[in-house]
Amino acid sequence: MPSEKIQEIINELDNLMNRERKYIELVATVEYLLNLIEPSKREKFKEALYDAETVEDVYELIKAIKLQLGIQGARRYLLTLEGQQ
Repeated sequence: MPSEKIQEIINELDNLMNRERKYIELVATVEYLLNLIEPSKREKFKEALYDAETVEDVYELIKAIKLQLGIQGARRYLLTLEGQQ
């Protein structure tokens, strides 16, 4: 069994790896979602992803993307309703 000091270092490294893995997964998710955003708005979101420094920043960006996709979907829905009249 490693000493307490060594175990502490191992735990810190493990936590760092888990955070980095989560960050990478979230960035990949955002990059996928960016393809669903209308082209005129996409660049702003790409810039926000580039500026994100923490996992929390990326989570906030995902929330913003969800809102944007909701707006796009609502707009398309309204346009189809108008087209039916």
